[in-house]
Amino acid sequence: MRTRTAVALALLLALAACADGDERPELQPDGPSPTSEPAQPPTDGPETPGPTPEPTVAPLDWRDTGVEAGTRYVRGTDWEAVVDAGGSRVELRDGDRSVTVAAGRGRRISEVLMSEDWAVVVRQDRAETAPSLVVAVDLATGERRDVTTPPAASGGSWALSGGDLHYPTYGDDGAYCLATAALADSNGEDGWCAPSRSGFSGLTASEHGVGLMTFDDARPVACRTVNLLQAGVPQPVEGPSGCLAWDVAATADGAVWSEVPRPRRQEEAVVHADADGTVVDLGPGTTGTVTPCGDSVFFVRDPQSADEPARLMRWTPDHTLEVAYESSSTGNAFLGEPTCGGGVLTVASFGDEGDEHVWARVMP
Repeated sequence: MRTRTAVALALLLALAACADGDERPELQPDGPSPTSEPAQPPTDGPETPGPTPEPTVAPLDWRDTGVEAGTRYVRGTDWEAVVDAGGSRVELRDGDRSVTVAAGRGRRISEVLMSEDWAVVVRQDRAETAPSLVVAVDLATGERRDVTTPPAASGGSWALSGGDLHYPTYGDDGAYCLATAALADSNGEDGWCAPSRSGFSGLTASEHGVGLMTFDDARPVACRTVNLLQAGVPQPVEGPSGCLAWDVAATADGAVWSEVPRPRRQEEAVVHADADGTVVDLGPGTTGTVTPCGDSVFFVRDPQSADEPARLMRWTPDHTLEVAYESSSTGNAFLGEPTCGGGVLTVASFGDEGDEHVWARVMP
């Protein structure tokens, strides 16, 4: 639930930390394979990308959120979450029912995630010296419970799918590890840990799997690898160019990922999809915006000319590329990072013709 500016800044700071030799992996953002060996371009796998398919204009049934475009907001199937401007509290609402979670002294609301049955609120230490505090809310009952095992690292990347929460923690000797908590029974455990002088970011999760970007401390630019979890261990996706990938999300028969061809323009990416072993070039996209939701994967495409709008693109299960949303402004326009709450997608649009904050159900 962060803005594109905040995400880009965090990743750029992390890259700078890598170049300076900072040993804290969570401050370095770009990736190695799950082994300690440097990532190499794949020798086999999906074929060379084909031409970009012509997208079909197929807008979702968008509705106004009722809050300003700059407000941190997540919409779920029944509940909605609104974070105040200072990040000091979040209100969860469903008609007459409401649950308020305060950040507490010296903390801020850093993440709000929602699935069909759960909402998760992360309360980060403003000084980033103490572990994050995590509250899970059972949306059926409104009951709150703390997620304490294993303890959460400060900051980092988070993802929620169904009742499973994925987040960073610290293992033995300060290793940066991936934790998974089953919210229904408060059972959490740490799993795979990044090798020394490496880390991970860009977590995504859906019914099709968990994706993450791993990175090392290569100079002047860290080497990035996109992975899907298999038996709890990241496995590199076949198809991306060596060290250039950024975002990744699992699909029913492969994955969608982005690549950054020019290191100095890290906000500009080219998005690809693996469709049953065939790589499809989905065209330009914006890093940090690949979002699985419902049965599809979405990503943002900034205006490609002065007379084009910003677009939210959709890659569907039947391998079609669609335009799910277009901004009313052209040229000087952009979309915020989409958020998904249990099959409901929310996106904010900014531009000269006015801002907009809307939500839509991905599947009926």
